[in-house]
Amino acid sequence: MIWPDDLPQTADELLETGLLNQWYLVCRDTDLGTGPLGLKRLDRNIVLWRDKAGKVRALDDFCPHRGARLSLGHVCDDDIACAYHGVQLDCDGMVTATPPTPKSSLVGQKLGVSYPCEEVHGGIWVYFHDRLEHSVTPPPLQFPEEFSTGEWSGFLDIRHWECNWQLVRDNQFDPIHGSFLHVGTHILSGGKKDADMGFERTELGFVVWRKNQQGVNLDKTWLNYFPGSGFWAITDLPYPRREGGGLGRLFRFPTPIDATHTMVWNYRMQKMSGWKRDIWRFIYKTKGVGRGLTVLSQDCVALEAIPKDAAKHESLMQCDIGVAHIRRLYKEEAERQIRARKMAVAAE
Repeated sequence: MIWPDDLPQTADELLETGLLNQWYLVCRDTDLGTGPLGLKRLDRNIVLWRDKAGKVRALDDFCPHRGARLSLGHVCDDDIACAYHGVQLDCDGMVTATPPTPKSSLVGQKLGVSYPCEEVHGGIWVYFHDRLEHSVTPPPLQFPEEFSTGEWSGFLDIRHWECNWQLVRDNQFDPIHGSFLHVGTHILSGGKKDADMGFERTELGFVVWRKNQQGVNLDKTWLNYFPGSGFWAITDLPYPRREGGGLGRLFRFPTPIDATHTMVWNYRMQKMSGWKRDIWRFIYKTKGVGRGLTVLSQDCVALEAIPKDAAKHESLMQCDIGVAHIRRLYKEEAERQIRARKMAVAAE
């Protein structure tokens, strides 16, 4: 196959806009209605639409005829039709009709780049691959076990921040910042400011925690890595008694938009059943959403103000052990992907 010249050529370039060959959450399921939806994710413009059965489809947002945005067009049966000249493509990127020239040789050619899609847990997930000339069969989309046991209930929150996604990733594996940046908030108001961070490798990744307190602030975060489904950051979050008490749980895995913008999403969940679950969901929808936004806004302001080249000049401390390790894992995966591509090119 021919590898496009605009694919990242180094591990650092790849990390700027996100690892490939992985599933990414791209939007809420309710964001996609009956018409096409254009999005930019991983520095690629894509178009989503639903076929007649309601299944989500995705292509590059580019008409192979003259380059118009397919998202400006309309859904035609199961296909998408370009607004510029009516050229139609199916979900595999095959040209199915060219109304201005019905007998065009373009009909029957695969000229669009297609992406596998899944609609689950309130979101639409797209598999971003590097084999742009071919259809791909992705690995199954995997979630942490809390999503399938039926014991956990929660909500999906999505925000857009003006910073590189790697800053969001680092922030997720930095429990100690909660005692400083978020001090005084409804959930993260207490706790010690010093910490000797514990670190341990696990079967799915690693866990980092504060040795001198638990269940008070952002005191424990762990990583679950699912090949093809990414590095999931999971953090225990204490709730005050007036909001139901107990530990909630945040599940996070930022989606890059481009090198300077990120779609930040969280599944905020709690393990409850019966009337307690109903009460917690009511309290969260009426009060928790706004209070949670306060915490997210504090993160947003801090991260958006960090210079792009800050990593070249920073000096890490022991409390940054989780940050250092997640960076290493991502760098290793990026290097592995670049090597695999170069080997594939050499073999052709």
